[in-house]
Amino acid sequence: MKFSVFGSNGFIGSNMVNFLKSQNHECDKLEPDDEKIFDQSLGNVIYCIGLTADFRERPFDTVEAHVCLLHKILKACKFDSFLYLSSTRVYSNSTSTNERDRLHVEPTNPDSLYNISKLMGESLCLASKSQNIRIARLSNVVGIGGNHNDFLNSLIHDANSNKKVLLHTTPTSEKDYIHIDDVVKILEKIAINGKENLYNVASGTNTKVIEIINEIKNITNCKIDFSSDAVENSFSKINIEKIQKEFNFKPTPFCSKLKDVILEIKNEKII
Repeated sequence: MKFSVFGSNGFIGSNMVNFLKSQNHECDKLEPDDEKIFDQSLGNVIYCIGLTADFRERPFDTVEAHVCLLHKILKACKFDSFLYLSSTRVYSNSTSTNERDRLHVEPTNPDSLYNISKLMGESLCLASKSQNIRIARLSNVVGIGGNHNDFLNSLIHDANSNKKVLLHTTPTSEKDYIHIDDVVKILEKIAINGKENLYNVASGTNTKVIEIINEIKNITNCKIDFSSDAVENSFSKINIEKIQKEFNFKPTPFCSKLKDVILEIKNEKII
């Protein structure tokens, strides 16, 4: 089966390509400026282009990645299916994490740019007349090769390099983490056989900062301090009933993988 992955140089995209090839799929690594994308069927497209931790410093690039390049592909390319990777961050101002419930954004808050751009990408996908377009809202994906500026990676690298970590979030802050190995497996299934057009992809369980910090401290023997102005930064539990029922999805409990993840990131060679 043929796949085309956009954003194959990123963390999720590169892992997606490796997994698809391991399953004996034909897999092209493509970019939106490659003219050949308009001359052939792209098969099953997985759109992994996006910004994460640096979106505040790169607002125009964020919109370009989440909306403008997406528009170019949806409008002019031929494909059998299309899977757009969004984020569970879009639930940050909502009381429910059900895929079909109403969402809320705050345009006056600069931090909302990420959510608004992802939702614009989702809306563009859903408004397209093309068939077999699906959206996966991803939780916080972790594993080797992840963004060094995201929360978990930055904690581990600080602990490993400086032997000291200063946190600006409270010990009871919590959010959902899911390992990259679980993500690539379920994305393949959604791309090929998904019956719905919108899915949450998460572990369905939150992990507290104190759990992560204690494990990091045990492994790196670093010093942990919490800022006097540390804030509570907790997210609602992500609803994953849809992928559980449709795909019998059983995510690996993150706490059981936490030690392995920390060791992976700790030993990762940064080029």
